[in-house]
Amino acid sequence: MTSEIKENEIDTSNEEVTHLEFVGDRASDYDHELSVSGENITLLENFLESACNKQKTSYTSSLRSLKITHYSRLSDNKILCVLRSYPNITSLNFEQSKSFTDASLIEIARSYPNLESLNVCGNQDITGHSIYKIAKSCQKIRHLDIGFCGNITDDFVYKIVEACSKLELLYIGGLKRCKPISDQTIVAIAHSCPNLHHPSLKGSHNITDVSVNRLLQHIHNLEYLELDQCRFITDSSICNIANSCPKLEHLDIGASDASDTTICNIVRSCKNLRYLDIRCCRLVTDIVIDEIAQHCSSLECLGIQLTNVSKDALSKLNPKIKIKRDSVLDMGPEKELNDLWVTLVNLVQYLWLTYANLEDIVQYCKDKIKDEHYQKSIVELERDMRGMAERFGLMVRMYGLKEKINYQPTNPELDTNYAITEFIPRDIKYRGKELSLHIKFQTPGVNFTEDCVKMISFLKTDI
Repeated sequence: MTSEIKENEIDTSNEEVTHLEFVGDRASDYDHELSVSGENITLLENFLESACNKQKTSYTSSLRSLKITHYSRLSDNKILCVLRSYPNITSLNFEQSKSFTDASLIEIARSYPNLESLNVCGNQDITGHSIYKIAKSCQKIRHLDIGFCGNITDDFVYKIVEACSKLELLYIGGLKRCKPISDQTIVAIAHSCPNLHHPSLKGSHNITDVSVNRLLQHIHNLEYLELDQCRFITDSSICNIANSCPKLEHLDIGASDASDTTICNIVRSCKNLRYLDIRCCRLVTDIVIDEIAQHCSSLECLGIQLTNVSKDALSKLNPKIKIKRDSVLDMGPEKELNDLWVTLVNLVQYLWLTYANLEDIVQYCKDKIKDEHYQKSIVELERDMRGMAERFGLMVRMYGLKEKINYQPTNPELDTNYAITEFIPRDIKYRGKELSLHIKFQTPGVNFTEDCVKMISFLKTDI
C-alpha cells in the first residue's frame, strides 16, 4: 500500500512499500479518490527527481507497482531513470500520461522481463512496434491496456495477442481509425488468449458478429465485456452473451440494436451482473427495467441514456442502483421546454461551424483532388449542410429563441450568419402568411421538409 510522505516524503517506517501511486497535472474530473501520494504534484516531481539523481531509497528493491497517471511531462528520460532505480517492478500504469515514446517501452521490455501489467492508455506517441517488443520479451504479462493509442494498428495488435497467451485483461478500444481492429484480430484473441476475462473492444468500428460469436464460443470465463460503439455488432451476436458468459459482472453494449428480449435474457442468465450500460439502445423499453427489478439483485450501476425507458419504470428499481439517465427525466415541463430551446440554438451554432469547415474542405478539394465525382459530392455536402443550418436558423429567428434563453454566442461571426438563400418548406406560415411571400426560393438543398415542419409544429404547440 502507498504510505505517508517522509523519506522523499514517503514514510516507510510501518511497512514495506510495494506500490506507489501518483496522479499528475491532468487528473480526470471523475477521479476524486486520489491516494495520499497523488494529492500533490510536488510529490511526483520529487519522486522522479530522486530517481534521476540516482538516490537510493529504502523501497528501491521492494517496489513492485508504479502508477503515474494524467501526467503530461513523463519524458523518456524520466522513465529511464525510474527503470534504473527500481529494478523489480512488475506493474506499470501510465494511463493518460504523455511525452514518452517507443524508446521508453523498448527499454521496459529489456529491463523488466517479469512485467505482468502495463497500461499506456491514451498515448498518441507510441506505436505497435514497441508494444510487440514487450509482448515478446515479457512472457508473464497478464494485463495490457493500449486503448486509444492512436498509432497502434490492427496488424500489430494481431501479432501482440498471438505472443501473449497469458492475457487476462486486454483493452484495445479506440485504436487507429485508418487501420482499425479487424475480425481477424478478434478471432486471434479468441484462440490465443484462453484465460482472458476482461476484454474491452469499445469503439472497434469494423468488427462484426462473426468475430464476437467466435470470442463467445471460445472464452467462457468473461467477467467484463465492452462492445460500446461497435457499429456492426447486432442483436444476433449480443443475444449469445446470455448463454456464454454466466460469470459476467460488467457489460457495455451502448449504441447497439440490442432488443428487449436479448437484454432480458442476459439479465436473467448473468446473476453476477453489477454494471450494465445500454445507453443509446433505441429498442430498449420499460420491459427491460421490469426484468432488472426482478432478477438483477447485484446490479450497482445502470446506464439508460437515450433509450425508451420511462421515469415511472425506473421507480421500480432498487434506490441503491446508480442510474445514468437523461436529464430530461428529472425535468418539469417548463424546464424541458427551455432545454429544447437551448439545444436548438446551440445546434444552429454547431451547424454553422461545420458548414464553415466544409467550405474550407471544398476549396482544398478544388486544387488537390481531380476526381470530379468526389468533388461534386463534397460540394453537394457543403450545400446540404448550409441548407440545414439556414432552416434551423430560421426557426430560431422566427420564435426569438435566443432572446428567450438569453443566449450568449461563443462565435459571434457564425451566430449572425442566418441569411436565407436555400429552399424553405412552403407550408410553414410566418405571421399568418406563407413564407413564400417573405423569401425568394431556390431548388431544394436537402430532403428536410418533414423534420423541419415537425420541429416548428412542436414549438408552436408549446410556446
